[in-house]
Amino acid sequence: VHEHVHPIQHQHNYYHRQQHPRQQQHHHHRQKHSNLYAKEENKNGPEYEYYRPQARGPPPGGDMAYNEANVRRAAETFQLIRQIGGVECTNDVYARGFNRFEYWYIGKIARTDGTVTLNQSISRLWNLLEEHACRLRPVELGREYGRLEIWCANGDSELKMSQATPSSRSMPDNNNNNDDDDMSLIKMERFVDGSQNVNAKEVGFMAEFVTNNGQGFYIFRDDQGKLMQ
Repeated sequence: VHEHVHPIQHQHNYYHRQQHPRQQQHHHHRQKHSNLYAKEENKNGPEYEYYRPQARGPPPGGDMAYNEANVRRAAETFQLIRQIGGVECTNDVYARGFNRFEYWYIGKIARTDGTVTLNQSISRLWNLLEEHACRLRPVELGREYGRLEIWCANGDSELKMSQATPSSRSMPDNNNNNDDDDMSLIKMERFVDGSQNVNAKEVGFMAEFVTNNGQGFYIFRDDQGKLMQ
């Protein structure tokens, strides 16, 4: 039995057999460096993909994959839930890089609060939130992909959160309560029991888009999400 060799393949093999030794050495050198560059490109893991988008595959996340259809659906769901439940069923969402004191505002979520807890809704929406945060602030948050922290505040509290200072704290009342909790952020967990059972119609996300010359909006808090001294 004779092995069939395609004419182009045959010519290719013949070309390599007839190469000058110096050409063969150059080809080997180039191939070696190609492999080296491939290893270098992949050494940084997922965060490097944000600086080389063509290396990324299809967006993961199913019905929460970061694509136009899902972002639009999440925004429409947010509007529907808010129209019925009001601001009480919404929360402002912030993203934080590792060991940083800047908390970047990335949008708002709404949930059917009678059936879904705050952390369940964040866990369900996590893929959309993280992907959007990294695109919204590619310099500050892009390298943190896969390890971003998500924090929440009361809905429509951006102005209050931005103006809060240690001197604006109120004095504790008889029950030792003050406004600190309203000025603090709450850290969310990525994996929460029951979040996988939350229907996409029970949670919505209104993404923030930068319009102030790319400056964006962030607040300073300590690593517990509280006002800094």
